[in-house]
Amino acid sequence: MSRRIAPLLPYVRRHRVALVVGTLAIVVGDLAALLGPWFLKQAIDALKGQRLDLVLRATLLMVGTAVVGGYFRYLMRSRMIGASRTIEFELREDFARHALRLSPSYYATHKVGEMMALATNDLNAIRMLLGPGIMYLVDTAVTTVIALLLMIKLAPTLCLIAFAPLPLLGLCMQQINSRVHSRFTRVQELFAELSSFAQEALTGVRVIKSYAREEEMGRRFVQQSRDYMQRNIGLLQLQSVLHPLMTLLAGFAAVLTLYFGGRQVIVGTISVGTLVAFLSYLAMLTWPAIAAGWAISIWQRGLVSLERVDAVLTAIPEIQDDADALPWTRRSGRVVFDAVTFRYPGSDAAAVAGASFELPPGSWTAVVGSTGAGKTTLVRLLTRQYDGYQGRILVDGAELRRLRVADLRAGTGYAPQDGFLFSDTLRENIVFGAPDLGDAAVEQLARVSRLERDRAAFPQGWATLVGERGVTLSGGQKQRVAIARALAPDPTLLLLDDVFSSVDTETEAELLAELKAAWKGRTVLLVTHRLLGVQGADQILVMERGRIVERGTHAGLIEAGGLYERLFHQQMAEAELDVLGGGA
Repeated sequence: MSRRIAPLLPYVRRHRVALVVGTLAIVVGDLAALLGPWFLKQAIDALKGQRLDLVLRATLLMVGTAVVGGYFRYLMRSRMIGASRTIEFELREDFARHALRLSPSYYATHKVGEMMALATNDLNAIRMLLGPGIMYLVDTAVTTVIALLLMIKLAPTLCLIAFAPLPLLGLCMQQINSRVHSRFTRVQELFAELSSFAQEALTGVRVIKSYAREEEMGRRFVQQSRDYMQRNIGLLQLQSVLHPLMTLLAGFAAVLTLYFGGRQVIVGTISVGTLVAFLSYLAMLTWPAIAAGWAISIWQRGLVSLERVDAVLTAIPEIQDDADALPWTRRSGRVVFDAVTFRYPGSDAAAVAGASFELPPGSWTAVVGSTGAGKTTLVRLLTRQYDGYQGRILVDGAELRRLRVADLRAGTGYAPQDGFLFSDTLRENIVFGAPDLGDAAVEQLARVSRLERDRAAFPQGWATLVGERGVTLSGGQKQRVAIARALAPDPTLLLLDDVFSSVDTETEAELLAELKAAWKGRTVLLVTHRLLGVQGADQILVMERGRIVERGTHAGLIEAGGLYERLFHQQMAEAELDVLGGGA
């Protein structure tokens, strides 16, 4: 058990004062509550001797203990539940921070919906473990121990009779709790699957509609929801056994106590007050017994969730700084790939095989080739999305993996081909990497990225909300926002990964002209499958099946008559056909 809750110990230590105060409040509150039947015994026995003064004294003491018990019950809940809420907040904060540090390779095998389920449902189960779970277990233990001691003092023989059903209760609890653990594990897994399905369906709703698959996707969601509901009902049915089982055993114990205790009163072994107090303590133990079953169920569920959350928190990011990582002062921006080979995790084929080339400071380099040639992989390696490559990648003479990740990414402007946008304003998406930029700088970025030409289409200008993933923008607009965002931090390296695929050739030419004028002296790597816009590049790398098969300028590659020449003339012919088709 100690190993299973070990991940929570740092959080518990930080809030140990509140938890200790809450625990002490439980002890004091339970002690005050348990003194009530003892004073009740004194009052009943005093009636036999017609001692009204003793009856009044016992009554006042019962009122006093009730007030004290109520106050410390409040203190117990406010401290322990409050601490559990704070720990839940800290856990959620650490979970989110660590999830953002995990490498892209981690998310290749873990769905976003699964992570959302962990961050909501599972963290709530852990909070229940730390709050009600601990509180009711301690409350049960304290009440049971003190009540048992008082009951032994009152009538030892009756204690043996009253607690005779306990072994049967323990056996039943063991069987139920083991099944609760396995069933709750499956319930949480199904919730993660349901969350993943819902997230994917809502994200891809336009694709679903375009293929008229709404009914099918709806049926699949209903089926998964039904499975989740049935599993939850099965878990609830199992947990529902606890309450009637406790009540049944408590009632059986009360019947035994009343029968044998009544006989002892008749023969004069114990007083009426003693029997009443004993029955009161026995009744008071009914709720702790029920609460214990509930608390154990909470613990079982919380431990399952803790294992799932801890698996994420202990996942080691593939990309992280070495202890002696070097700062990158963003000097010239010279990049060298030296015999670099890389395979994606789980793949046998090399995405990049023996790539060697140099990006001179201030140069424009274009990487072209067919789909799947390995162009994007070069950019992912240079931005350290993956580290498991062979060979060397040097940035200003330092091995890429020796540089501090934060420095590298702060000095690199990256516009990916998917052009992901956040559900925020245009301005916030543009200045995402440089939040302190002023309005004049935003206007300059809009001009360079050719976004200014669409200003009239944005109702609130740069304050226009773009919707989730930029749903209100066209593909070309999203790519131009991504370009502006890449330029915002004023990077030394600018990496553009097929960011002109959704813009027309005229806009592409304008963008390239603006970029070259604004980014003169910076190192630029442009990945593209469209060759018509790369003719002015300082060097062109042609990739095929992960290898660089040709390199040179546009004129030199055309003269060489290789793959580049064939691809270029093919695209020229396609462009002419498009023009003719448009004219027709």
